[in-house]
Amino acid sequence: MKDFLNFLIKRSISYLQEDLNIEVIDSVFEIICPKKMKMKKNTVMIGLGGNINSLISIGSDDLLLDKILESFLEGAPIDNKDIADIRDSLSCEIANIIIGNAISPFANDSIINITPPILIYEESSFFKYKDSKITSVTIKTKFGEMLVVVTMPKIDKFSKQLK
Repeated sequence: MKDFLNFLIKRSISYLQEDLNIEVIDSVFEIICPKKMKMKKNTVMIGLGGNINSLISIGSDDLLLDKILESFLEGAPIDNKDIADIRDSLSCEIANIIIGNAISPFANDSIINITPPILIYEESSFFKYKDSKITSVTIKTKFGEMLVVVTMPKIDKFSKQLK
């Protein structure tokens, strides 16, 4: 799991820095494995099946999400009444891009099922259950944090390969 999480983190960082021109200010990351994980307010969850049996969550602080939106719009005007819908779509798109790019090296020529994104609007918590494993990393920028979490339901064939 550590290799997969490391690759997911690298893709998250490169996406922020190279695609969106948002500087990551903390280059030292600690992978933690808590029993309980508090999620950010703007969190998108995507489930993966097949070789990568996991639930991946990516959440961003409001200010960071606003900066990403600004980068996406490239100065194009938008109606204020549409901002909430655009932010929601953008949160899901960010997760799709990062996760989609991160899973390819681990697919091993097999089919990986991907669920549609689920957006969570408020802070909530995950709890570890039995043999499940939660790992997370916080990526810091001057506009706030992005929290990347991988939850695997049990130690399976894939996660044994990633240890």
